[in-house]
Amino acid sequence: MTRPAFGGNTIATIAIPDFRPQMATVRPGVMQKLPRNREAKAEIIDFDAHLEKNNRYVEILDVVKKVSDYVDIQDAKILVSGGRGMQNKENYEKYLRPLANLLGGQVSSSRAGVDQFGIPKELQVGQTGKTVRPKLYIACGISGAIQHLAGMEESDLIIAINKDETAPIFDVADYGIVGDLFQIIPILTKMVEQELAKKAES
Repeated sequence: MTRPAFGGNTIATIAIPDFRPQMATVRPGVMQKLPRNREAKAEIIDFDAHLEKNNRYVEILDVVKKVSDYVDIQDAKILVSGGRGMQNKENYEKYLRPLANLLGGQVSSSRAGVDQFGIPKELQVGQTGKTVRPKLYIACGISGAIQHLAGMEESDLIIAINKDETAPIFDVADYGIVGDLFQIIPILTKMVEQELAKKAES
């Protein structure tokens, strides 16, 4: 089994050869969903646990579910994600939102964006956020801490934009652009806009 260790600063492979049974939990998004099989059937076993009301008996009186204002990033096919390099919350809306909207995707963030700029926790990608597997993941100003990589490295296509050519994010990226994201993202957005306009004309 592979799991975060030492406060999430490393990923450890755990082997337990001598003890059975074993159990492990898997976070949502870590594995790809199998296609739904409507013909599948499960065995239903009736089991009476003989529960009786006593001083340890729990009764659920009400279930209150918080409704989020944000689309679940785990369902997004395209994510445009920002990190510490975005400098402030306003730049997420100014630079990332237009690109995400053109691509039909969602904006997300690294932990740095959540902790430093107040990006909503629901949009956080990483070990302490959500594990995602979109078809396209664009990392903007994200250095690539191991906690973040654990949450997005299984994306189908990863594009990284960072001014530091030694940033770890480039180790998992399919395509990397070294440079100032505040210059690159507007150019990229304009190019996508032009391509969509061409398709609309044809």
